[in-house]
This record gives sequence, structure tokens and C-alpha cells, in this order.
Amino acid sequence: MEYQDAVEVLFDLHQFDPDRSLEEQGLKETENLLRELGNPHDRVPCIQIAGSNGKGSTACMLKRILRESGLDVGLYTSPHLEDVRERIQINDIPISEESVVSFIERVLDYLRDRSASGLSPTFFETLTTLALWEFDRKDVDMAVLEVGLGGRYDATSVVNPLAAAVTSVTKEHTDILGETVCEIAREKAQVAPDGGPMITAANRDALETIRDEVDTAITVGRVESTVDHDKNRETPDIRVAYKGRIGLEGAITISDDDWSLDARLALLGPHQATNAGVAVALARQVAEVSDRQICSGLRNARWPGRFEVVDQEPLVVLDSAHNPASCEQTIETLSSFEYDALRLVVGIMSDKDHQEMALALDPANYVTVCEPENPRSEDADVLAAVFDEQTDASITICSDVSEAVSKSIERANSSDCVLIVGSLFAVAEARRCFGSSSLIAPANYADQSSGSDSSDIESRPQHASDGRNA
Repeated sequence: MEYQDAVEVLFDLHQFDPDRSLEEQGLKETENLLRELGNPHDRVPCIQIAGSNGKGSTACMLKRILRESGLDVGLYTSPHLEDVRERIQINDIPISEESVVSFIERVLDYLRDRSASGLSPTFFETLTTLALWEFDRKDVDMAVLEVGLGGRYDATSVVNPLAAAVTSVTKEHTDILGETVCEIAREKAQVAPDGGPMITAANRDALETIRDEVDTAITVGRVESTVDHDKNRETPDIRVAYKGRIGLEGAITISDDDWSLDARLALLGPHQATNAGVAVALARQVAEVSDRQICSGLRNARWPGRFEVVDQEPLVVLDSAHNPASCEQTIETLSSFEYDALRLVVGIMSDKDHQEMALALDPANYVTVCEPENPRSEDADVLAAVFDEQTDASITICSDVSEAVSKSIERANSSDCVLIVGSLFAVAEARRCFGSSSLIAPANYADQSSGSDSSDIESRPQHASDGRNA
């Protein structure tokens, strides 16, 4: 079997079956397929990360910190930018084509038999199984799993993690997870391990719900904000201060009652500071990590398509924000840059909240709407009407992403900003215009930065931490 044949088998599987319950298509079929392979997940130490926004970035930072501590680390995320192999990485290297082929050859008869009975695993269930199978074969020290949807019945929940996190909770997938933030938080809270730590940056009602579901939740929050608990203003267990942008890095301080650390982030924005706090808290719970390893990990963690600056004259930013909350975060991060006109290239999926996303992106002066090559993409005419109604921007319609990017950059002055936003699918297509590849393992920091060494990051340990008590 050739690699492309194996990939076709994967993409021929169902994406989501509305006629089957979440449990049936999240857990049961994943467990059945894993059983067929000898339950490899039972031999892989895992960390599970759920959340409405930020779980991928958090997983990336956690993986990098654990790598800096000397561990062999598997990373499972979704979706991918260019190639499905991006979703499954070991030590920053995507799974090989040979491994994908070997897996499909091993399970093909099983998939065909289950398909004949109408019970074939979905694409995500099969990818999750492939990840756990590969992590077991390569004997990783730790696997970091990004939850796909919700938590309780997500395919990744076949594992009993050593530690888990819920990064944030907003209204999303309300037709599946529940109509309210509390209902959604309840689903996500189920990733909590039996007897292990749960880290969360959720707040207000979502935090209250998580605390009702979990014995002990370690909270993370920015010090410029507070957590609303029992109508009182509560200080988070892990405090994060975002001190602004230094070049293309973010300066942060992370602290608890006995420890404090200054660090820099390759991922920009106040929201990424919060994600970094969650990643650091998880790392200190499961491994012996030094302050220097934490600093190096945060500074070297790169996550393509997440506020990715690809040019500066004009400023060109790729960001996969795909809901109102993440769009607000993108605009907040962008406010630290100086530019004249803001030109958006927007491609959004049909199941998203277009109107609220448009409102969040209201600072735009010009908007070019387009349709990524995905069957879920919203019609460009529909998006044009929404942005025309919700913003004062001048609207242009383009047939595809590459045309929209080219025209926006051509029309921009060197002092303008071109922001490509709305979905990971739009960002993936835009990245090809700049020759970027997501299959290249990240170089070390010295190769991708201004050349400064991590030794200029000040750390202030106030006691000798054993690396486990965040």
C-alpha cells in the first residue's frame, strides 16, 4: 500500500455521525479499535487538554517544556494545516508515511468489517487510535493529547491521564455540548483524571461548574483580571502577568505563593500568557522541570497559524481564530502593533457565529471575504453581507483564499496590516502563498529569533521546587 492510498482510507471515514450518540462515536468505537490492537493506550502516560480556545497552543507549550527536560514526548492535535501527519508528532517530528501505511494495513480488514455493519470508527476516532498506537510503539515518556470536542465522550478520553486541563469555556458546538456555558463546562470537566490534578483557566460560571465536577481544581488567571467565585474576587492559584510585547515575543511573569518566574513567549498575546500558565502548571505536576527548562520551552514553542507574523512591510499576520472570543483575542494582540489601515482576509466555516465574529473584527477598514477549499466553508456572498451589516469596512469578494491574500497585499501600503483570519482552513491556504511548511520540524530558538540567548531571561526561584507542586 502507498501512503496516498492509506490517506484515502482515513479520509473516506465518517467525520461525524449525527445519528450516533457522542458516547457511541467518541468512546466505544475507539475502545473497540484499540482493543483490536492490544490496548496500546494502557502503556502510554498521557496528559489531556480540553477547552474552547487555547488548548492547541497550551499543548504545544507543554510539549516543548517537557522536551527541554529531556523527555521523549508525543503530541496529538487537530486539525492539521497541510498534511494529516502534522496531527501526530514525536519530539517535534510528524509521524512517518511508513507508520501511517503500517497502521492502515493492520486495521484495514477491521475497518471494512465494521463499515459493513454500519459501525465504522470515525476519522477522528481512527486518528486518535493511530496516535496512541504510534506513541506506544515508539515508547514515548509522555503523550500530550488535545481534546477534539467536549471532553466526556471525546475519543481521547479513552485514556486515564496523569493530569488534565480545561483552558477556557465559551459557547461552542451548542447543538452537541449544550446550550449554556455551564453545560459545556460540565462536559469538558470530565477529562479530570482519577486522583490526579486538574488545571483550569476557566472563570465565572464555568469555573463554578468545573469545581462542582472535580474534587480539586488548580486555577490559572492573569493578575490584571480576577476570578469570580461565590461573588467574591478570588486570586488564582497560578498567577500570570502579561507585560507586553518585546519584538516578536511576549514578556510574562508566572507565579504562585512560593515561586516566581520571568519568561518570554514565542506565541504573542495576553491569552497566550494564560495558556503558558496552564502549560507550566501541568509540566510541574508531571515532571521534574527546572526554571531554565520552562523558560527555554516557552520561548521555543511555535504553533503555525496562531498569530503568525509572516511579513512586516506591510505587517502580515496569519491567525486561525474561528469564534468570537478568539477573534477578540486576536484584535487585542494586534493592538500592540502600529499600523495604518487594517485589511482582513476572512474565510469562515458555515457552522460558526458569523455575526459575533464580525463584531469582534469591527476595527477592520477593509474586508476581503473568500471561501477556503472545504465543504463546510460559508459562501463568500453570505459573509460579505454579514460584514457589511456589522462593520463599517469596505467589502470585497474573492473566489479563493490565494486571490484574496494577493489582492489585499497588493492594495496595502507598507504601513498597513493584512490579517488573514476566520478558520484554520483559510490560514492553511494562505500559508502556501508564503512558502511556509508545517511539516518542517521547528529549528531551535537561535535559528528563528533575533539571536538573543535565553540566558537573558531572569528567573526568581524563591524556594527549591520539586517540580510537582504548581
